[in-house]
Amino acid sequence: MTGRAQNILRRLPAHLDVAREGKQIAEVATALAQDLDTLSVVLARIRRAHRLLDADELRDLLRIAALHHIIPAEFAILFTRFDAARKLLPDAAAADDAAEKLIALWGIAAPAPRLPLFGDRPTLAAFAGRALLQDALLDALRARIGAICTIHSRGNGTVQALALGAANALDLDIQSITHSTDRYLHIAVVQDRLRLQHPVPKGTATVPQDIAPAAEELLLEENPLAQAKTGDVGRKHAELFSVLRRGFETATIEVRVTGVENRTLGPMLVNRDEGRGVGFSGAVPSGSTLDFTEEGRVLLDSDDVTALCFGWEGGCFADSAAIRPLDFVFDGPGANPARVARFAESTPTGALDSSFVFPHAGDSLTMPGISVGETRFAFFVQEGYFSKDSQRVAPRPAIAFADQSVFAPGPSDTRSNAAMVNLQWHERTAFCVNVWIPRRFLGLTPDDSEGRDTLSRVALAVNRFRPAGVQVNVFFLDNRWVLGRGVMPAVIPVAGAVTGPGTGSELWSVA
Repeated sequence: MTGRAQNILRRLPAHLDVAREGKQIAEVATALAQDLDTLSVVLARIRRAHRLLDADELRDLLRIAALHHIIPAEFAILFTRFDAARKLLPDAAAADDAAEKLIALWGIAAPAPRLPLFGDRPTLAAFAGRALLQDALLDALRARIGAICTIHSRGNGTVQALALGAANALDLDIQSITHSTDRYLHIAVVQDRLRLQHPVPKGTATVPQDIAPAAEELLLEENPLAQAKTGDVGRKHAELFSVLRRGFETATIEVRVTGVENRTLGPMLVNRDEGRGVGFSGAVPSGSTLDFTEEGRVLLDSDDVTALCFGWEGGCFADSAAIRPLDFVFDGPGANPARVARFAESTPTGALDSSFVFPHAGDSLTMPGISVGETRFAFFVQEGYFSKDSQRVAPRPAIAFADQSVFAPGPSDTRSNAAMVNLQWHERTAFCVNVWIPRRFLGLTPDDSEGRDTLSRVALAVNRFRPAGVQVNVFFLDNRWVLGRGVMPAVIPVAGAVTGPGTGSELWSVA
């Protein structure tokens, strides 16, 4: 007789003598107790199924997640990671290459090769098998769901919420977050939440011990820089024009001048609001391009011609028929000191004089900028008339040299385009966040060389924490230098400096 049946019988009056052998009521109590035991077990399982930390079935955890509007697609990376590891497990027991690929699915601090941590492949297969049990998957799923609810309870739309959401989507825990000086870049040091153990000698035996996780980086870039440009626009000599732009701050421009027939001689661009200009003392052949880079170097097609260029800064008078607050003025009572005109100073010194001889030493130029809103520019080439006098005047753009200038149009002529001019600059994209995740997660999808599925899954998981109207883009963090995307630091970074994605110079593998 079970304990529950005995408890039932004890509740009956003693004079019934229900405990005496041969009494049928004992059989009835035993039958009732059996049903109650079954119901108790079922009720306990139901209670456990409703608790995040106690649920024993995958479907129960997914139902708990659904109560918080968490869809299964948000767990896809976790399931993919376990599936990929389970598929590699048989091969890892037979080949060193497969063993290393299996270990690489965990974020481990130890450098490759890592198989020696386990001694041999069968030992690795045994420890990896334990790490891939269903209970480990369920524990990881619990951690995912709990982290999502915790982030929501603390508030969405913040840098911390986005960073925690991205890390949680990859089963990573954030150890610290460092912010750049301008607060646009945020670098989180993360560690893998999933653990892989290995045998460690202790006395005459071995004990399992977690392998130390690697300190990886996860980056958030608010309002990422993107290239903006005006496109090629035909410009005439002495043409005044304006450029409207959005953004958050003044940006340095790059100038591309494309030669038009034989009229692009001595081109110069001026920012009328800054009082700063840059120019080239030679000719740009038809169809060739003259590029003034952001760093102040100048390329004619692929040749560096900085030694034939000049820059200047100083007083710059705008259109008298359209006076603006940013115009430079003569000094005097009530004049704004920031807008008082001064004599132009050139780089190199004396480059604006008619007697200056090019080429010079080739020092980099200081490029003009472009402000938020409207910025006024002017474009010039060397233009002149025939004259019986050969007297030269300064500054250089006001003079014409034989075989180095274009004819000025007559009173009834229409001035033709002197060049095609394109201004471009790096502008911060509004309502946008870039998330950069560790590159090792690209290995989860060997059939998808670009990892697009992984990137889309992370973006889906982060979207629930983003501010309304903000676009989230996800990329793999890559320390390898890529032409057109990589950025080489101009100086050696100081200790503790925060650098952005794509600043490394790691060599590509030949494999």
